[in-house]
Amino acid sequence: MDISNFVVLKEHKNGDFEYGIKLIPKRAMDKFVDSIFISNVSNAGGCSNYKISFQKRCGFNTVLNDFKLGEKDFLRYIEFLSEFKSSSFKSSKFKVRNFGEMELTYLQSDMIKISSTNNCNRLFFTISKEELAYYIWILKKVHRENLDNSFDLYKNPTMNPITSLDKRKLYTEILYILIDEALDSNNKKLFYSLCNKLKKSCWKVN
Repeated sequence: MDISNFVVLKEHKNGDFEYGIKLIPKRAMDKFVDSIFISNVSNAGGCSNYKISFQKRCGFNTVLNDFKLGEKDFLRYIEFLSEFKSSSFKSSKFKVRNFGEMELTYLQSDMIKISSTNNCNRLFFTISKEELAYYIWILKKVHRENLDNSFDLYKNPTMNPITSLDKRKLYTEILYILIDEALDSNNKKLFYSLCNKLKKSCWKVN
């Protein structure tokens, strides 16, 4: 499973903005479309909600399953994945109220099917146990840092340092753009919230 991109998905009318990362399973059939998005929606008050989106090409159509979670449910989902990884369960489901369910099923000792059902849409990816561990690690980083800081390269040496720096630069540029827009709209609350995020993301290149 690879990090494909660091993306700003949208800016909401109420001043909230959504940003996240795109993961592509190694066995994805269409690496331009098939992916898992993990995004964070932050508002001026500093509160965060999370969204996990499964996207896959099915024939000529692209199907998207979205799951929106508050912080408690997001942490429960991480715990669910971690417990499944270390358990002997053949299959286990995680339900998200008003959205559907996500399910993990062992196909072999080291291969797992991760599927999502939202309304009538059912999507699945086949990932390795190692990819599941990486997915859990990414989710924890999203929660712990809300993507304010770049990923710690020493804790994850498989990441490309240049790519990581690019992500950090992009995030900083995005904050500057949003700060300018907050100034233009005279939104003081959003302005100070974004400035705090910028302060946390400051870094030096030696």
